[in-house]
Amino acid sequence: MSTIIDRRSAGTRSTANQERLKRRVRARLKETVENMARSGSIEDLAKGQHTIPVPTRDLQEHSFRPDMSNTSWERVLPGNKEYQRGDTIQKPQSGQGEGGREGSPDGLGNDEIAVVLSADEFLDVLFDGLALPRLRKTAQGDVQAEQWRRAGFIKDGSPSRMHVGRTMRAARARRLALRAGKHRELQELEEARSQLQAEISSRIARKKDVSREQERLKKLEEQISILAREIKAVPFIDESDLRFAHIDQQPYPITQAVMFCVMDVSGSMGETEKDLAKRFFLLLYLFLQRHYQAVQIIFIKHHSIATECTEEAFFGAGEGGGTLVSPAIILTEDIIQQRFPPDRWNVYVAQASDGDNYYADNAVVAEHLHQLLPRLRRFFYLEVNREYETHLFQTYKEVAENHPEMVAAKARVREDIYPLFRALFSQEMVSDQA
Repeated sequence: MSTIIDRRSAGTRSTANQERLKRRVRARLKETVENMARSGSIEDLAKGQHTIPVPTRDLQEHSFRPDMSNTSWERVLPGNKEYQRGDTIQKPQSGQGEGGREGSPDGLGNDEIAVVLSADEFLDVLFDGLALPRLRKTAQGDVQAEQWRRAGFIKDGSPSRMHVGRTMRAARARRLALRAGKHRELQELEEARSQLQAEISSRIARKKDVSREQERLKKLEEQISILAREIKAVPFIDESDLRFAHIDQQPYPITQAVMFCVMDVSGSMGETEKDLAKRFFLLLYLFLQRHYQAVQIIFIKHHSIATECTEEAFFGAGEGGGTLVSPAIILTEDIIQQRFPPDRWNVYVAQASDGDNYYADNAVVAEHLHQLLPRLRRFFYLEVNREYETHLFQTYKEVAENHPEMVAAKARVREDIYPLFRALFSQEMVSDQA
């Protein structure tokens, strides 16, 4: 496998070619990135560069060629000592390829190139096509979206973005600046030459010696010739004149949004269950940080008691005890009531649990959900590592029948998390349910 490393700085004229290559192999990049996200460590995926192998057959361009099936044609093979006219050449068998490499029965090689993605580029591919569902414009707030906007003109860029008008204006200004002084000097020399020529004619008419004047005239002619060449040498257009239209992603405030992350940390949540839950919340955290600026994230952990905590305490949680879900729902209600009025905020809740809740508490959870859900844009519930539907999951499904804001899903293994995450936040789902 060949590895191509591009150490050129961003913003050069080759940037357009690099972006064009990524667009051509984007489907392959997306497939590989998604496979890496299913089983790899999310913390590692979000850091550093990643090398994505791309088969060279993905880079082949379509072309037209004659149809040889209905015609006759010949080839001349230099140095042939084995085949005669009319012989057919067989494809190499397995293990008999050139250079000892294994031949491919379909005629394709195994060559690959490697596309190196930075951490930001990797996350862009990872979360491509995702968005917060039902995000509406409330009071203009701190949440910012990225929008491509014109950002003036630059001196380096793709040839397809060259601005002819600006380039010609810059070229004309440069020519005027470089030629103006020389034109004035040339005009003065030409006037001096005219006067000297008139003086020579007058002295000749009076039959006087004009050798000095002839010498001065010769020097003037040389100066004029040199100056004329210098003026003509000023190029019509120079590389410094080139101007390219520049577009850039610029953030602009759109609305206010808050995401509540609620995780069960009771004793029934073993290492497997916590790993699945934290994997989901880490994807959610990276997605919000990457796609939206200043979305507020509230972390809540609970067992029989619910508490608001920091990001470090949330992802490092290792507590135990019994399980009650209603305290977490009640705490979420209280925080929304005090700090995030729904008429000014887009409120989302994401909850992860193994579903092992005290049976009598399920009715309390349902009662509070009926009051809470009308104030939310979406409520995501993820039940982890359960082969059957728990009573809590069934409670959420019953609530979802009357409240479209509720979405309940299950994940058994790590490979289920990323496809489920894409399904919950895909733009197709967002547009269908907005």
